[in-house]
Amino acid sequence: MEFGSCGIRGKCRGLCAKSSEDSSPAFARRRGQQETLTLTLLPGITSCARARPRPRPRPRGRSGWWVIRCPPPPASSPPPLLPIFTNTIPTSDPDRANHHPQSDPSPDWPGQIAADPTPRNPLPRPRASRTESNMAALPLATAEVCDANAHLIMNGELRALQPVFQVYGRRQVFAGPIVTLKVYEDNVLVREFLEEKGQGRVLVVDGGGSLRCAILGGNPVQQAQNNGWAGIVVNGCIRDVDEINGCDIGVRALNSHPMKANKKGIGEKHVPVTIAGTRICDGEWLYADTDGILISRTELTV
Repeated sequence: MEFGSCGIRGKCRGLCAKSSEDSSPAFARRRGQQETLTLTLLPGITSCARARPRPRPRPRGRSGWWVIRCPPPPASSPPPLLPIFTNTIPTSDPDRANHHPQSDPSPDWPGQIAADPTPRNPLPRPRASRTESNMAALPLATAEVCDANAHLIMNGELRALQPVFQVYGRRQVFAGPIVTLKVYEDNVLVREFLEEKGQGRVLVVDGGGSLRCAILGGNPVQQAQNNGWAGIVVNGCIRDVDEINGCDIGVRALNSHPMKANKKGIGEKHVPVTIAGTRICDGEWLYADTDGILISRTELTV
């Protein structure tokens, strides 16, 4: 066997024999040599490692370890750069337009955060406000209102209706200023009210507690939703329950009835009414949820 330029037999870690037959891996294992593998790595990887042999039969009396030599990365590949975080200085400020974060003795990242000598006011939060076109009150939980306003309950300014009403409509929690109406088995005035702009108000209809017909149906409720009414409370019956339950409005009634009401147009507007053991006046505030209905002389907050 002829060897290459090294001329050292058995001491060089790689095979340098000229003969392709003698430099084969099988011949190297027979001669007690170790194979040398050259791997092409990605730029930036300069480390090399020793790998265990593949699952193949080992020659007798040999260790079977492989030596991996990794070539250095190309000289043209630049070293990896770490991201640099700096503060963004608004150019609209003339005093800080020429400020350079690199020259700041107190860097903001990743160490201590330098105090900004120029105070910056945070953006103002949008505040919920009601206008004349929308007088709906913020929905409140009736139980919390009672707990927070025990003194109003004692002096009669806050009253609760008797639990005689059924819950209809998709809006289970609603509140707003009250508009009163007194009718008996007649729904002409009910339709006239709901055709007006609701502006977040609640229509309270005293139907005399009649269970012989319905004084409110699906079409007026649909109009009330479109005109911005917050809710309707009926001391009587309603019909078209499935249609009403699909409307985004709060509805309370004693029950449902399939028969329609008369259309004589008889009734009274904006008069005090007595419903479920409570006297209700026009202009008071109503708060309703799944726990019940509250009547207050003034708007409440918790």
